[in-house]
Amino acid sequence: MNGENGVFIIAENDEGRRIDRILRKFLAKTPLSRIYSAIRTGKIKINGRKCKPDYITVKGDKLEIRTAFFNEDNGKKCGFYEKIPVVADSEEKPAVILRTNDLLFINKKNGEIVHGEKSLCQAVLKHFPGTENSLAFTSGPLHRLDKNTSGIITFSQSLKGAQKFSRALKEGKIEKYYLGIIEGINIKKELKSIIDGKDCFTLAEPLAVLKSENIALVRFKLITGRKHQIRIQCSRLGTPLLNDIKYGSKQSFHGAKSYFLHAYKLKFKERLFDDVPDTITAALPEDFSLFLKKFGDLSFPLNFDS
Repeated sequence: MNGENGVFIIAENDEGRRIDRILRKFLAKTPLSRIYSAIRTGKIKINGRKCKPDYITVKGDKLEIRTAFFNEDNGKKCGFYEKIPVVADSEEKPAVILRTNDLLFINKKNGEIVHGEKSLCQAVLKHFPGTENSLAFTSGPLHRLDKNTSGIITFSQSLKGAQKFSRALKEGKIEKYYLGIIEGINIKKELKSIIDGKDCFTLAEPLAVLKSENIALVRFKLITGRKHQIRIQCSRLGTPLLNDIKYGSKQSFHGAKSYFLHAYKLKFKERLFDDVPDTITAALPEDFSLFLKKFGDLSFPLNFDS
């Protein structure tokens, strides 16, 4: 900020949004009543003119905020939105599969949490914050992945990337494939159930069986995407994921951190961006790969694209 006004230029990732919604994130520590009052009284302007809260921004607009607005309430300064939270220097850099200007695909480790303190979200914001000149946009995950499920998780790197990926996911234009190891050697090809009052549908294809241990390697294709969907459906069929104690597994193998479930492939029915291929794959974790050797020769590295 300089002079009487702080001037901020509306960038691509803020374009097309209501100014009040941008300000609510940009000035997240400021009471909403003060933000709306400042808009109404002209302490906040667009291109030198008073504006309404529902003004739709255009790239290149000048957002002007009176310096005095930041020093009211007995000199207490209004807090700006902290786009990048404090992360310990020892925070490990995420394993990147592909990074573009719009999307970031990461191979998440088993046991890694996505949200909260010392989470994947914090690590991404530290190492791959996305657009740096946006007032309100912050990189974030575009779909869920459980703590003990490894594999592909996608983060936004731009507002356009977040919007296009989320829209494609909602419209069923992104196919999600998982590899899992179950107790039992028989599983239905179509898993249909109701979870939390909603229909759930998963396709399952056994890839290998180990009769001596009564376990099987299965490829899952999610048709719907409910929380814990694969884990719950397998449990209800009496073939829970191996080591998934929460959902009824009775077997435990020494050295296994938890159940084996890996989100190994995203397949796009339509190209989202020129620099994002039709298929994204994530290598199996080392412990998963080593465990699979129990099944004999599965042609490592595994190729499950058929």
